[in-house]
Formats: sequence, structure tokens, C-alpha cells
Amino acid sequence: MPPARIPIDKLRSLIPLESVSELNLPDKGEVELSRLETNTWLLSLPSVQKDLVESSGFVLKPIHQKVLRLLKTHRLPDLIEGRFERFLAGEELSAFNELLHAGKIVVIKTNPKFDKGIYREPIPSVDNTTVSHSSNSIPPSNVKKIITHTQVIEKPMEEYSLVNDGFMVLRSDGAAKAASFDLQERIRNGEVKGIKTFDGFYYIVENSLLEKYTGKLVGFLQTKKKEELSALALSQAIPPILARIILEFAKEDGIVIEKQKNLYAYVG
Repeated sequence: MPPARIPIDKLRSLIPLESVSELNLPDKGEVELSRLETNTWLLSLPSVQKDLVESSGFVLKPIHQKVLRLLKTHRLPDLIEGRFERFLAGEELSAFNELLHAGKIVVIKTNPKFDKGIYREPIPSVDNTTVSHSSNSIPPSNVKKIITHTQVIEKPMEEYSLVNDGFMVLRSDGAAKAASFDLQERIRNGEVKGIKTFDGFYYIVENSLLEKYTGKLVGFLQTKKKEELSALALSQAIPPILARIILEFAKEDGIVIEKQKNLYAYVG
């Protein structure tokens, strides 16, 4: 739900005079009222979206940013070629076509049996040089050796939190529904994503973590036919549970498969 806009003159008439002076409100215009969490709201001046100029020279306008957010918040079946366009209208559809033409949105073929692919943002390619020399990763050839001498310490799942770690694991439908309600604004804005796995767990993660590590983990898998979860996690120095969460989303997008428990392969 977008923030509610309240004319400043109307707001002045609704609150005590002494509070108006303390708030130091502008003489005219509007303010936005946004719900942050249960029993907590934020009163702010309307934000001004700016164009973003990428290194490629493509100007990412607010309407482009909106379409990319929609791409992140829609379910996988909605992202099929020809279907996603139905959710767009007018200016949004024009912006979508511009993003597609500029390569900011690509079509991924998840199964050769199907003629149509799915729309998604391109995953940065990670070549062997990048993987081998990244300061935050371990060269693929060394991972197996290091695993035999190093144990990745992982906290109990219930100790991870969205605030401190950027992700959390929930075990019940009730907890998942409560979290979805509290995080509905962030979910709607594409800041947070959630997924339910076949084993009954609910994973909730900040999209920034997905964007940071999906390309790296997928790139690592591209250098090998298959790899264990522990090796993938160790390659990026992240907890195995976070690697699993990221790979669950990659599985949903059809670019990774879990050949057997904790054993993953890249499928493109």
C-alpha cells in the first residue's frame, strides 16, 4: 500500500498548536504517512525519485525502477513471456520494453520443452578469474581441501533475525502469516522476499542479500558440474543456511536444481 498523503494545512487543523510549532512543518504542501510496523507510523515529506544513470549510459527512470520492483514481487508463473505484460499498462509497458531492449530484463529458458521463458534481471556473470581472486571468496580448486580442515560455524536457525542478519527462518504457518503482515510494505516494495520450502520451512530474506550473493553462487556453480551446499557456502564465507535460502530462490527461477539433498547443479 502506498503512503497516505495528507495536506499540511489539514494536518495543522487536526493537532494541537504547540505540536505544530514543534514539528516545524513547511507552510504548504503535503506529508506522507507510512506504516512501519505494528503500532508504528512514519510521518515524512514526500520523497523525490531521481533518475539513475548506469555505467552503460542507460538512464534508469523512476518508471523503470517501478517495473523492476514489479518483476521482483510477482510470482514465477506471472513472469512467463506474454503473461507479465498483462500486469503492466501504458507507461509501465513502454518502460518494460525499454528495459528489455537495453538488456536490463532478459528472458531465461528454464526448460527446453517449453517455447516461452521467464523474465528476470540478468545475473552478473562470474568467470574463473573473478571467483579465484575475489577477496570474499575461496577459489573453487581449494574449497574441498579447506572444508576438510575448516568447519563453517552456523547458529541455530531460530537465532537468525531479519534485523541483525538480513534473513530469518520460520517453522509455522502462524509465524509466517504474522511476519508477512508486519513486513507487508517491505515485501510490496521488493525489499524483502519470502519462500516456503517442501520441508515446511519459511525463509524470509532481504532482497539486497539475494542480489549480492545469487550471482556469486550461481557463478561458482557454473565452474563445476555440481557442488555441495557446504562448499558453496564456504566459497562466499556465508552460513550454509543463507546459501540454502539463496539457492531456493534460484531453484524457483529455474537456474539451479537440487540433484539430491544439499547437492546443487547449474542448469542455466
